[in-house]
Amino acid sequence: MGTAAVSAVRGSIRAASEIGADLGAVARYSIMGTIEAAEQIGGELGGAARTATRDAVKTTRDVGGDVNRVAGQAIQGTAEAARRLGADVGSLVQDAARGAVEAADRIGSATGRAVRATVAEAVSGTKALAGGQDGARPTRRRRA
Repeated sequence: MGTAAVSAVRGSIRAASEIGADLGAVARYSIMGTIEAAEQIGGELGGAARTATRDAVKTTRDVGGDVNRVAGQAIQGTAEAARRLGADVGSLVQDAARGAVEAADRIGSATGRAVRATVAEAVSGTKALAGGQDGARPTRRRRA
């Protein structure tokens, strides 16, 4: 799963760059699809999130895109996929954040600092949206 997922994310970002598309949106949806595919085949979701996000950030740098935007959107896509699957949002988001920071640190110290700040903001936003559910489906309550 790992190699195929990485190739799909890289290819999506490269193609989007060629046509001038929003790399952040492409990263978000590519990562969502990668995580959902990993779940369907019984793959390890955290590893898929980390690897896909790391390579999305790295490939964005390669094509001259906005690495910070892609990192933030990757976190959002990870959180959305986790919610759809009923997985632990916090855990998967942390895995994706690690991947983004790993790639950013390899790019340079300034990029690493900027991505850390972006990722921290995105992570806190997804935790607020998850509402402490940690993968549990939200309970709907009826008004009395």
